[in-house]
Amino acid sequence: MTVLVRDTGFVPDDWPHAYVPVMAVSRAPDPGRLLGVDVSDAALAPQIWDRLCAVLDRAGLIRIGLRDFGDAKACDLARGLRLHGFAGRLRAHGAVLARNYTLYRRAGFDEVELSRDQAQRQAAEHWRLLPGRDAGAGTSFLGTISCSRFAAHGRKACGSARASS
Repeated sequence: MTVLVRDTGFVPDDWPHAYVPVMAVSRAPDPGRLLGVDVSDAALAPQIWDRLCAVLDRAGLIRIGLRDFGDAKACDLARGLRLHGFAGRLRAHGAVLARNYTLYRRAGFDEVELSRDQAQRQAAEHWRLLPGRDAGAGTSFLGTISCSRFAAHGRKACGSARASS
């Protein structure tokens, strides 16, 4: 059983669909199906980035795994997806820490997924936005490095409509 952390506290997981690994996602349009895409490693090769971009309009939730507690690539990927117009839910999971919740929210994540053991070790009161540093207050350091790794690797924007916005 998983527990979600949102700004309101701990809530049960309400995503009714399965997750499809990003490598298994079909590029073929399937308008009747809302996708839950699982990105297990935020260090995406250009062809994986292209595959992910191809399904942004169909994805209702993208779940990004953090490999370690200082995984800035996952936050950079979340920020990049938001900058490219993804309006669905972004979920962080894996090596997550309560003290980084404000950072996750500022990067663009909507929620954090915890296992039952993680939820027991990191109580709900630890998962809150820092006073005066909510997800919309001021600017974070991510504003200065947003999508730097995408630009550094010559990755193009997802779709021409997103590239112009």
